[in-house]
Amino acid sequence: MTYAITSNCIGCQRCVSACPTAAIQKDGAQARIDVNRCNQCVGSFSVPQCWASCPTSHGCIEALAAATTDYWENWFTTYTHVVQRLNKTANPKYWNRWFDRYAAMVKRLQKERSVTP
Repeated sequence: MTYAITSNCIGCQRCVSACPTAAIQKDGAQARIDVNRCNQCVGSFSVPQCWASCPTSHGCIEALAAATTDYWENWFTTYTHVVQRLNKTANPKYWNRWFDRYAAMVKRLQKERSVTP
């Protein structure tokens, strides 16, 4: 499942320098992704850098999603892919501590608002 550059690309070329595998090549004003080199930044980054560096956020799409027309198949494929990446990179202790602190802050603010006239 490599990425492909769509017609939404504005030609800013940010993705060319962001790609860790040099899979993105300039093709005139447009860029293209070499499917033999693209590995979706697995092992380098938690998200594909072409997508992350794109100012439109829609200049790159997964080739599998583009080739498949079934909405729910695309949705489940994308969901499964995202969950797998989150499970690999997530730090539950950090997020649990973050949510605990956030909940304590909300309770404190609610308490302060109820005390003030």
